[in-house]
Amino acid sequence: MIKKFNVGVKGIIKTDQGYLILKHAKGHFDTPGGRIDDNEDFKDTLQRELGEELPGITNIEIGDLIGAFRLQKDIDGDISLVLLYFLVNATLPDPIALSEEHTEHLFIKNLAGIPDGLNPEIEGVLRKIL
Repeated sequence: MIKKFNVGVKGIIKTDQGYLILKHAKGHFDTPGGRIDDNEDFKDTLQRELGEELPGITNIEIGDLIGAFRLQKDIDGDISLVLLYFLVNATLPDPIALSEEHTEHLFIKNLAGIPDGLNPEIEGVLRKIL
């Protein structure tokens, strides 16, 4: 059977404090981003998602694609998900505001700062850039 795939984009936001990671309301750590809507391209989607998930973010500069992964589990029936990770420079508000999707944030400065339970795809991207 041929699988169907949704495509999502994620931002690895680099700041002076480190790389921003968000804790999802469901309990897992994540990076901001989401699935493509309508006729958006990758960067349009990421701009929209960053604005939704990090109210007050400004000066968003979407850089290079730094990772692409297929989730190892289906998200719905026979539908799977491919995530594209982009390096992002931006100005975050002080204090950082989060949407209702996330409960807290942290910054990762080095490999020792990677939290337990981070999904392998995000951990792989962070290990690549740290």
